[in-house]
Amino acid sequence: MEIAMKMALWLAAAGALTLAGPARAERPDCGSFPDTRSRFSCYENVSRAPPEPETAARPPVAQGKAMKMNARNCHK
Repeated sequence: MEIAMKMALWLAAAGALTLAGPARAERPDCGSFPDTRSRFSCYENVSRAPPEPETAARPPVAQGKAMKMNARNCHK
């Protein structure tokens, strides 16, 4: 019984820490690394990262125009 209570406490603490953390990590400042090899590794890893959601999505104006054009084509 005592072990189950300790495990439940640890599980609750881990869950709270997970929910309290930021949803997305910030991009590292590769210029702050002390040596050249570390900087190049950092730049390579950052360039392989998936694009930010804001840059990957189309602007709302383009979506609005596409929706209007689709609506016009459907009513013919």
